[in-house]
Amino acid sequence: MRKGLSATLVAATFALGSTGAAMAQDYPSLNLKLAHFGPSNFTGSKIDKWFADEVRKRSGGKVRIQIFWSESLGKANEVLDLVASGAVDLGATSPGYFPNQLPLTGATNSVMMQFNSNEAATRATAELVEKFPAVRKELERAKVYPIFFHSLNTYRPFCTKPIEKIEDFAGLKVRSWGEYIPIMWQALGATPVSLMTPDMYESLQRGTVDCAFWPHELNYTMKLNEVAKYTWAGDVNHFGAIPTWPLWVNWQTWHEKWPDSVRKLLTEVGLEAMERDIKAVQEDEKKALDVMVEKSGVKVVDFKDMDKVRAKIPDLADAWIEKMKARGLGAEAQEIADYWRKRSAELN
Repeated sequence: MRKGLSATLVAATFALGSTGAAMAQDYPSLNLKLAHFGPSNFTGSKIDKWFADEVRKRSGGKVRIQIFWSESLGKANEVLDLVASGAVDLGATSPGYFPNQLPLTGATNSVMMQFNSNEAATRATAELVEKFPAVRKELERAKVYPIFFHSLNTYRPFCTKPIEKIEDFAGLKVRSWGEYIPIMWQALGATPVSLMTPDMYESLQRGTVDCAFWPHELNYTMKLNEVAKYTWAGDVNHFGAIPTWPLWVNWQTWHEKWPDSVRKLLTEVGLEAMERDIKAVQEDEKKALDVMVEKSGVKVVDFKDMDKVRAKIPDLADAWIEKMKARGLGAEAQEIADYWRKRSAELN
């Protein structure tokens, strides 16, 4: 259920001025390049295409965004630096890939089992930028700013063999990333294997991993159902939802170079895009699983040990807080985690 608009984007919109929408002649001519880590057929990618088209339309054709899909302008773990350096105007990649630059901002993208819905994960994360000075300072140091966030549904293993009980995790090679998901797999006796998005199909096909770890709509989009046939479903058997990539822009460009008219336009369209994304991701989840089961022979395993899984895995937010203490960010991390836990309870 929708619980209101993102506080971050609403506040940003009003901060840019209370006048009506700028007329086309108020916009400078901008031809912007967006380096995207994903393919054009992701649900969120379709939202990015809508965002680019809508910005062009509302600016009277003056602000144009050309999207370069599937790492064609840089690898997923390079896109943030490309934006920060000004090599590209905009970027799309997940903050969790950058634990050194974005230890606070990227936490909700890496710390699983905190949110039960994509809506809760995305709204809480967007609000962190507005409410926590430590997050904004981190973004300024990294020289990037998120225009809006995308969302992903609950994560589940998608495997070449069935996981029917907790003991089946022992020895499995499972897709991982960041600093905190490995803790989860190791607690279950599995082996984490760090994989970027484009590498999962071939890794399953070759046996480099036994399990992908993604929401169903992305498993289907990336055709993982061709090389893996076992997964979970339902309201209980999952590891939580997370926010995913924002559209990144260079911090200085956003705050100092672009006029208010451009920032206001991108903020307003970004707010609408985030709302569209939350709804579209939810709708595509069930469609994808139904198609994979009916047409690809994917089997939904009746896993009955989720309570044991939750008991076995330490709270990853606490693990994150401990790591942040070692970086001198313990107090900030505790405050941020307390906030997202509260918002998760309110929004789920």
